[in-house]
Amino acid sequence: MTAAADRDWRTFAWNLFYSGLTNGSAALLLILIIVAGRTLGDAEYGKFAYALALATIFETLMDFGLNQVTVRAVARDRTRAGSVLANAFGLKLIWAGLALVVLATIATLLRSEPDVRLACYLLGGSSVLRSYLLTVRGVFQGLERFGWESLVVGLDRLLLVALGCTALAAGAGLRGLALTFLGSRVIALLLTAAFVRAKMGSVGLAFDRAIWSELQRTAIPFGVFMIILNLYSYIDTVLLGILRTNAETGWYSAAYRIYEGLTYAPALLAGVLTPRLSRLFITDLRGHRTLAWRAVAASVALSVVIGGVTWFVAAPLLRLLFGADYLPAASALRILAAGAIFVFAIWILHAIAISANRERLLLKTGIVGLAVNVGFNLYLIPRLGIDGAAWATVIGEAVSVAILLWGLTLGAPATEAPPS
Repeated sequence: MTAAADRDWRTFAWNLFYSGLTNGSAALLLILIIVAGRTLGDAEYGKFAYALALATIFETLMDFGLNQVTVRAVARDRTRAGSVLANAFGLKLIWAGLALVVLATIATLLRSEPDVRLACYLLGGSSVLRSYLLTVRGVFQGLERFGWESLVVGLDRLLLVALGCTALAAGAGLRGLALTFLGSRVIALLLTAAFVRAKMGSVGLAFDRAIWSELQRTAIPFGVFMIILNLYSYIDTVLLGILRTNAETGWYSAAYRIYEGLTYAPALLAGVLTPRLSRLFITDLRGHRTLAWRAVAASVALSVVIGGVTWFVAAPLLRLLFGADYLPAASALRILAAGAIFVFAIWILHAIAISANRERLLLKTGIVGLAVNVGFNLYLIPRLGIDGAAWATVIGEAVSVAILLWGLTLGAPATEAPPS
């Protein structure tokens, strides 16, 4: 191995380590979710889970693909990092304002309970601020400064957990918990802005028409895809909140949060691979393909181990983390764990598609996967409850993997050349 290649792989290893810290810090959020589930009780926790799912869905409208475009643009030309960040901040003002209006309208129409509506509004405001943090993370990922990203993410999550657990311990309930999401994100964004200023110089809002046009034009396919993807991930929780009881919504959310925690492993790998694959696609197409499919194979092997263990310990794991009240979710968690092989592969296939400019394939996959997921949710939830929601998720993911594999292999010419 040459000295340059050795340095390259050492950098990759460090990036993987820092990305591991970033994704590992998501365990802090799981701690907060567990404390909320135990403190609020299954019905009140179901309300919180519903509001959080709705806010998360609309968060993608606030970002509208800018995060993915930022990673790729900065990875390919690091000298543009400052201007891309500032213009993404400016452009996001429009999308954030639009998303808040739509979220408030939808939240008011779907549920009549005042406390649920208020939680939706507050968590929506928190999502706006988190969207700005995601843009900063996108720039850091593009620069392959994963240590910086880890620091920013860890700070955000530590603040959220500390303030959220304090509010729950003080008996603040659903309203207090939702308020801490908003307050902690205000503090995190202010501290992140100071860190960015120290590392990259003064970065504010920029309104360069040419850069706005470039960012938005390339972000639209990603934006539509990410909206569809988040709808896919959280529509089952929203539908359970409408079609079933708050307690059932809480049970399913507990199972889904554990399942979501399993995906931190492929998310870690995908986060490190996206900028590297993006660069390889324009410099070494053969190397791009080799790294891509090795990563897919690794993700599948990882899913068999992690999903298998989760399937066997589903009931005791739910009892340990959330308490005996959430044991009805054990069968749903087993169903989700059995389908982990699909979601693990999806994370890596998404990274490959982004790096290879296959936005239309992502969009097609998202539309079909969402249609399948929603259709099965509407059919299975009234009949099977939370188990039906879990089956709908797995079926939709299986269909999505099939479409991505076809599009990235049979659906694309073997001699496809990277863009200049």
